[in-house]
Amino acid sequence: MPQTSLTIVCLPDGTPANRLATTAATRLAGTPLTPLGIARHFITRTRWHRSSLLQPRKNTAAGGPIRRLDLETMRAAARDAFWCRWHLWNQVVAGTRPAQPYWTFLDRYRARPGTYPIATARQHYLAQPRIASMLTYNALPNRVTDLPTTHLEALQTGPHSYAHYGWLRAVPGRSLVCLDGTHLVAATDRYVNQVAYLAAVNHHISLLHHRDVLVALHTR
Repeated sequence: MPQTSLTIVCLPDGTPANRLATTAATRLAGTPLTPLGIARHFITRTRWHRSSLLQPRKNTAAGGPIRRLDLETMRAAARDAFWCRWHLWNQVVAGTRPAQPYWTFLDRYRARPGTYPIATARQHYLAQPRIASMLTYNALPNRVTDLPTTHLEALQTGPHSYAHYGWLRAVPGRSLVCLDGTHLVAATDRYVNQVAYLAAVNHHISLLHHRDVLVALHTR
C-alpha cells in the first residue's frame, strides 16, 4: 500500500472554522497528494475559543489560527524528546563504527545494477554493526522508544544537532502547502535535503500572520 504521511496546509485569515478541513483538502488539488482525513497534530494554546479550532480535544486540534496553536511548546517537546533519544541511541550503538545511510548503497546499485544487485545493497546496509544494533534494540518489546534508521545521519551529527533537528521537525509535516499554493517537500530523504526543507518550511511559517490558519492532513 502507498505510504501515508502528514501534510500541513496554510490557509488565510478569514477561512470559516467549519470549512477548514474541506478547504485544506481542496488546496491539495495542485499537488500530487491525496487527502485521507484530518490529523490531530497541534497542541493548542488555550481551551477557550474552541469554536475556531478544527476537531479540538483536550489540548490538541487538527488545525486552527496560529495564535490558538502552541507551536513553541510542540517544538520544545520535540527538542527534548530528540535529546533523550540521542543519549539512548548513543548507549545502544556504543563501540560501533559510524554507518553509511541506505542511500549510499542505493546509489551504488543505480550506478551499476548489473553487477551490484539491489538485494546486495540491502544486505550490505543491514550488515553494518551500527544498523544491526539499532534494529536489535527496536525489536525489544519493552523498548523506551524506537531508534529510526532513517534518522541515522541526523543521529550521527551529535546530541545538539539532533535536538535541533527535532525542533525543526515538530510543526511541519512531510510536506507543506503555502498560502499561495506552493507545495514544499524535501527533494530526497537525505539529511541535507531534509534540513533544507525544514529550514524553508519553518521560515515560511514564521512569516505567516498570527491569524492565518494551519491544518494537518493525513495524505498519500
